[in-house]
Amino acid sequence: MAFYVPLPVTLPRWHMIIAVVFVMTATEAIAGPIVSVCPAPLAPRRALPSDTVCVDLASRKRIAAENARAPLLWVPGPFGPKTCANGYVWREAMVQDLVCVTPDIRSFVASEQANPMLAVGQ
Repeated sequence: MAFYVPLPVTLPRWHMIIAVVFVMTATEAIAGPIVSVCPAPLAPRRALPSDTVCVDLASRKRIAAENARAPLLWVPGPFGPKTCANGYVWREAMVQDLVCVTPDIRSFVASEQANPMLAVGQ
């Protein structure tokens, strides 16, 4: 779950940067500490709080960043208020995962899903 607070357009650019950093930090906090049954150096992916697919730390960080910017890529459309902007698709790490990513990232996440212990170094 990511939180999005719309900022007034009149704020200077550095306020936007601080807000994005705050959102990313909050998302990582929601994902929780890295406590898992994954063998080292793997960790649970956490596309959603219940996501326990084992991935490397780079994938876990990428997922947290994607979760943080999710609201920026949602547009109202034929699939409801969380339709992806043009050029993006739902990540689909799990059935309820409606975070929008590029098609190549969705393919990568599908490969992690198919081979959760082999995700290191892909």
